[in-house]
Amino acid sequence: MVTMRLRCAVLVALVAACGGETGGASAPPPGEDRPLQADFEEVYRIGGIAAEGWDAFTEIADLEFDAGGRLYIRDEAGSSTRIVVVDGAGGLVAEFGRMGGGPGELREVTHMVARPGGGVVIVDEGHRAYLVFGPDGSFERAIRFAIEGASETASADAVRSAREGETLYLTRGTAAHLSGSGEVSVEIGDRTIYRTSLDEAEEVAAVPFAEGWEALPQREVTMEPSDPSDMFGSLGDAFTGFVPALLFDVLPGGGVAYSDSSAYAIKIQPSSGAPVRVVGRPLDPAPVTEALRERARARMLENLEASATAEVNGQSLDDLPPAIRAQMAAMLEEMVAGMRDAVENAGFMPEVPIVRDVRTTWEGAIWVQRWGSDPLAQIGARGAPAGGGQEEAEPAAGWIDVLSPEGEYVGTLSLQDTPMPDAFGPGGLVAFVETDEFDVPTIIVRRLPEAVRPASGSPAEGGGR
Repeated sequence: MVTMRLRCAVLVALVAACGGETGGASAPPPGEDRPLQADFEEVYRIGGIAAEGWDAFTEIADLEFDAGGRLYIRDEAGSSTRIVVVDGAGGLVAEFGRMGGGPGELREVTHMVARPGGGVVIVDEGHRAYLVFGPDGSFERAIRFAIEGASETASADAVRSAREGETLYLTRGTAAHLSGSGEVSVEIGDRTIYRTSLDEAEEVAAVPFAEGWEALPQREVTMEPSDPSDMFGSLGDAFTGFVPALLFDVLPGGGVAYSDSSAYAIKIQPSSGAPVRVVGRPLDPAPVTEALRERARARMLENLEASATAEVNGQSLDDLPPAIRAQMAAMLEEMVAGMRDAVENAGFMPEVPIVRDVRTTWEGAIWVQRWGSDPLAQIGARGAPAGGGQEEAEPAAGWIDVLSPEGEYVGTLSLQDTPMPDAFGPGGLVAFVETDEFDVPTIIVRRLPEAVRPASGSPAEGGGR
């Protein structure tokens, strides 16, 4: 049987571009920002074009520190995954990762997080399990995972490890699934932050910990192979522009800091069921005008036309016999027409989100990345760096606000001076991934100065709320 498989990444990216991490915000008036200097001391660097041994990296997918300052690196090369562990001076501690279906082998890795006491947890969708490894690469156990009350096929979008103990926090994202009969179903992720404790049980459930604001209803639709365009009419308001993303990171002692709206409002959830505290800055989101809506639709359509590709049994259309090629091309055109119609009729939220990313330090400070001044910057951006953010056409556009653990405004870093770190570690350690003109990655570990890593109780002048 010949099965047509549209690239799921194209479909998921389109839905995300229409209804996910899309936005921008105007710069605050002069004088509202308190500039901070990005003079971070370099500790070590590894990788790069000259590397020939263990530090010859291909694509850094995840980067995490443990409480001892060891850095864990997930490097992806084609269909192969390897984990590299380095010490506080950049020396090799361990290198492991073997593909396969046996105990301790990797099948379909989607995330890696460091265990605070040393070692990593691998989220393996192929095994449908958390794979737990020690700092030397020794395999300890596999724990089957599930999400209480949610679809068993739902995949984790973002995963964070608690700074103490063996606890994970995660969110679900948009996913596309292909059935054996050729049906494609699209599941729009919910707005819940889940928590799971990796105890000694053979299976653990991720249970709701914090509920984000539901801008749109959850949705799951299925495309019949006989009519590929039908599903896009069913998606309805899933194609909505400028929907704020659900962004979060963990806090010391348990709990999370998260953003779920267009406003500059960072919510602090210290424990499940506890009252939520809101911190932020008095910055207001810009309105979505009719002119902006038209520009956004045009950008979505440009990206759709540029990215619509298909495979049949692993082959591109150009490699197929003429008769089959014509049939598959017609199906693709019908599906693209459905997507085009959905984009042309897309709705929009009334405001442009301000917050692009939220990260926290080991001491509890909150780093809030704001979008740049161009609200179209994120639409259709491709690629995801190790830190979970997304590349854009103007990577230097935007700012990072540093808030104390109490939520007081400390100051602002410009993205022209430093990107958001890809990983935060103890003692002010941060790690960045830089790629050269050949896309070869280098990992640079630096240490933040005291001025930009306030601990709990540190004095800070006004600015918080």
